[in-house]
Parts: sequence; structure tokens; C-alpha cells
Amino acid sequence: MKFRLDDSIYRPFMERMAELSQTLTSIAQKAGTGNPRFEAAWQRLHRVLVRDKFYEYRVRDRFDLRALSIALGEKRSLRKSIRVTPDLLEAVDEITLKPSSLFVDSLYQYYLRDLDCLDSPKEVGQWLCNKRALLGTANVHDEYILGDNGPKTLAIEAIKRSAEFDSEVKRFGLQDYAHGDFIKRAKQIYYVEQLKSIPLNQPHWLLEEVCRPDVYESRYDESALLGHKVLEILIRRAPAQGIDKSWQECVLAIGGDPRVPRGHLRFVKWWTQIPQDLIKKVHAWLSKLDLKLFLDALEDYSNTFGDADMQRMFPTRKQFLEGLHDKGAIVHTKLYLSRKADYFIKKSYRPEHVPDYSIVNNGDISVIYAELTHGHMVEGSHNCQIWFYERLHSSAPVLSLGSERRSYRSLTKGMDEEMSIYDCNAVDHFPHNPSRFGWQRRSVQVLQAMGVDISASDVLSSENYKQYKRFYGVD
Repeated sequence: MKFRLDDSIYRPFMERMAELSQTLTSIAQKAGTGNPRFEAAWQRLHRVLVRDKFYEYRVRDRFDLRALSIALGEKRSLRKSIRVTPDLLEAVDEITLKPSSLFVDSLYQYYLRDLDCLDSPKEVGQWLCNKRALLGTANVHDEYILGDNGPKTLAIEAIKRSAEFDSEVKRFGLQDYAHGDFIKRAKQIYYVEQLKSIPLNQPHWLLEEVCRPDVYESRYDESALLGHKVLEILIRRAPAQGIDKSWQECVLAIGGDPRVPRGHLRFVKWWTQIPQDLIKKVHAWLSKLDLKLFLDALEDYSNTFGDADMQRMFPTRKQFLEGLHDKGAIVHTKLYLSRKADYFIKKSYRPEHVPDYSIVNNGDISVIYAELTHGHMVEGSHNCQIWFYERLHSSAPVLSLGSERRSYRSLTKGMDEEMSIYDCNAVDHFPHNPSRFGWQRRSVQVLQAMGVDISASDVLSSENYKQYKRFYGVD
């Protein structure tokens, strides 16, 4: 025989028991709060918190400790002014080596909810671990939760056990703090560690998650932010060429363009912790992106203004520059956009997904400088000349790091004149004569003379190369 009992019969009694339990907890917390000495202690602490001057506060006796216990459980707008420091805990120890369970429990909850407010989480965690053991309220997970880096430990444990993050939170008994700083940070670290196993060089929802400022600006451990780990994982895993747009945009959104002076705040914050070989890898990606932006701006100009000459020359310029890059001949680039091109880029791209570039402050011509495996090249839009140098003096404007404004002349004829002072003038420069692939042939000859491993077949489309061979034979 089977019996079926309706839960609704017992639900009111269960809810009433929960209310009574909460009431008892509240009574325990407020025990002794009617004492005039407690009231004075509370008023003194409350005034300090309201004025956000907790640095003036000193705990002097058990009444101050009880007041602080209550404040640790107050609404966030009030408790955010509290600063739990090693000095504060030392003062507590001077009052009593065995503080009340109310104070220890309140501090434990504060630790889980407001971890980001702690300047010394390691010391606070160790103090809590010792006191909970002394009071007999410790649990088997305290050494993980209150250890050197509790959030990281929780995240790594979940990954080791191949467990869902929320399941691991419950196993640690922390489900009541799901919205606190501790769990939030642990979940972010969990996501970052998962980046090590997401499909290589493919879009993934985790990339969007870790590119949020509140995620990548949060702490991973004592020496690194989450963003540092994201950068290192993604850059190390990604291919040297052909990086997926989603991976590249994530790197740029976090670290920005590393091609800035080493003293630049962005470089100091994000790139000093990244190995040099990985930074060079990013340089190569951004050179490709520079080329794309340069070509996008050219194409937009020709279409917007109906420039027939630009429309005619665009495909061959594009093929030449991309061919050089795909061959591995380009080591580093610097992009100079006209004001119209700058407007187009800002209209077409999100700022966090664009590398640094400089501005040509006169005319409509954009310029791209390329450091080659051997030598240097300066290429421009419109009917400008292409310039080749075997070497450049350190004073060359194209070698400066960071964004700047330059005149078109200072990047072309003016730079050649300046370099001639140091016997570094251009080895050749000429216009883009399209007849019989004249400018491409001359460019390849100059590049080969400088030692660049390149041939006409690398910089011409297959159809154009067939025509080229009819004129000149196999290169």
C-alpha cells in the first residue's frame, strides 16, 4: 500500500520554523545591544562610517568589537567604509585572544561578500582560519577558502574534478554567498582557466565574458590581474598568423596595442608581465591589422568619392601588401591615416578593437611604414610614390612609438632628405606605374637586392602573374 502526503500541509509549519530560526539568530546578534556602553560604542563607530573616516577608528574594548560585528553585517553602503587590516586584527587580539563567535562569523561573512575591499586578504584569511579552529566552528574546507588564494583554489578544484562551478560552490558550502566578491572572483578565474581548453582560434562565448573590464581588471593572484592570464593564455595558444578576429579583439580590448613606449602606462600595466616572444607575436598580428585598416580606408575613399584611379589601383596595392605580409617579409608596421580615413575607421570599428595609429595632418593621403626582414618601406595611398630604404637612422619619424601627427612630406621626401644627412637615404623611390606591372617588378627587384626573400608570384594574383610571365618569363 502506498501513501501520498501533500507537502502543502507541512509547508506553513516549515516556513514558521525558518522564521523562528532567523529570529533567534537576530536575538543572538543583538544580545547586549541595549547596554548604554554598547550604544555609545555603536554611535562612535556609526559616525566614522557615515563620514567614511574608518582610518580614525580604534577598537578599545568588547563593546567596540560587538559594534564592529554588527557593522560588518550592515548594508553594503555602510560597511563599504570598513577597512579590515592586520593592525585592526592585532588590536582585536589585544582585547581578547578568543573573540566571540559573533565577531568571527561576521568577519567570515564579510570576507566572502566583500573580499575586494580587503587590502590584505591573505592575513585576514589566516586570522579567521585560526580563530574558527579555536572556537570549534571550522569546517574541512577552511584551509582552501581562507588560504593564500581561496577563489583561485575553488576554481582549480572545480576544474580538476571536472565539476560544474555551481556544484563545487555547494560542495564548499558557499551557496549563500553566490553574489559575493569571493564567488564572483572564483567564477572569473574558473572562466580564465577554461580558456586553456576552448576550441583553438574560434569564436567562443567565454571570450566575451573575460573581455569585460570588471573581469579582466579583477585580481587573479597576488602578482597578476585576470587580464594578464587571459592575455598570456590566448597569445600563447593562438597561431602566429591568421588569428581569428574574436581572439585578436579580446587581446586588444584588454591590453591595447603594445607598440608604445615602454614607459607608457598601458605597457607598464599590461605588457611588462607578458614574455617578449608573445609580445612579438602580437606585433605580427597588428601589422596585418594595420594593413587591413589601411586598405579598408583606401577602398572606402575610392567608393565614397568615386575616384576611378583609386578603384583601379586598389586591387593591385592590396595584393602587393598582403603578399609581402603572407610571405613573412613584414616585421613591424606603423600606420598614418588621413583625417578622412580616421573618420571612417572611427565610424566602422569599436575603439577597443583598433590598434594605435597616427594622423597625417594635411591632405587626403594615408601612409603605412613597414619594417622588413631586410630594409624598410614607406607606401602611401593615391598617386604617391613607394619608398625603399636599406637602413634608417634612429631619428627617422617612422621609428617613433605611439600615436602622433605628421605631415605627408615628413614621411616621404622630407624623411629622405633627413636620412641623407646620415647616409641612410632611400635606395629607390618611384610612382606606381601600372604598365606591364612596372611598379611591382621594380619593387621586387629592389626588395631582392636588399635581401628580402620575395618574388613576383608572391605579390601578384594568379591571373596577373600569368600575364607577368608572358612579359618577363618566370621570375
